[in-house]
Amino acid sequence: MGVDPQALRFLLRSRSTVSFERFLTLGRQACHVSRQELERQLRQNNFPLTNIRSAIEAAHTSRFIEPVLELLGARDVESLDFSDYEQATIVHDMNKPIPENLKGRYSCVFDGGTLEHVFDFPQAIENAMEMVAVGGHFLGVGPVNNFPGHGFYQFSPELYWRIFSEPNGYAVEEMLVCENRPGAPCYRIEDPVRVGRRVQFTNSRPAYVMVRARRLRQREIFKGIPQQSDYVTVWSSQTGSGAREPRQGPESVRDWAKRVVPEPIKKILRPWWPEVRRLSLSGFKKI
Repeated sequence: MGVDPQALRFLLRSRSTVSFERFLTLGRQACHVSRQELERQLRQNNFPLTNIRSAIEAAHTSRFIEPVLELLGARDVESLDFSDYEQATIVHDMNKPIPENLKGRYSCVFDGGTLEHVFDFPQAIENAMEMVAVGGHFLGVGPVNNFPGHGFYQFSPELYWRIFSEPNGYAVEEMLVCENRPGAPCYRIEDPVRVGRRVQFTNSRPAYVMVRARRLRQREIFKGIPQQSDYVTVWSSQTGSGAREPRQGPESVRDWAKRVVPEPIKKILRPWWPEVRRLSLSGFKKI
């Protein structure tokens, strides 16, 4: 668990709308950003150079990200983990409901790569949502693709759109996808409900889904079980034998080529095939 350059970029992008004052990390987050990259990103965001270098030194000495979070505006930083092996301030198993005294306690709850390691994900995400104060935010950076074996799960953007929704008292402010390589572009993910089809992403490198969601009001979380949006549309509009499968995204050039190009030609083309292969950019917008 730790903050890498892409997660840092997302935190910096979010600070204009998110209060970092009472900040909780799920798992104690290590600093996985080099001194040079930390300084580059922080200077781009107009922090005083003296403060930047002090935060960098503290983060690399301790190995944890708290000094950088404090530079970003965090007054109180706490961490929650299953064990105290990294001296988390709160020890709790996220497979179990959180105690009442943690509910609504934080202006920001940050998952920097923890929830995919918790077996009972519905309980874990409910816990995270309950700990956010009304008006506060959940920030998540988790695996969306090419992380098999990393944890129990990889997360579809559709999952987060349905979780952080009005019935649960939340609204998504922004959702992005990006690869975890230096300089990789980010793409804004639209709600499948809005675009009217599944929003799909296929590539050849590990990639993150990043979500910023605001808690608008206190509601009983998961009073109604989330359902995938395109099936809800099908169920409500069609019945019986005439029902059709939900709409897929448009076929990519790569998938078309896989169908029609003979194998000998494919072998010639493979060395020049782009590293990043997206099945569909329907519902994605580069930022």
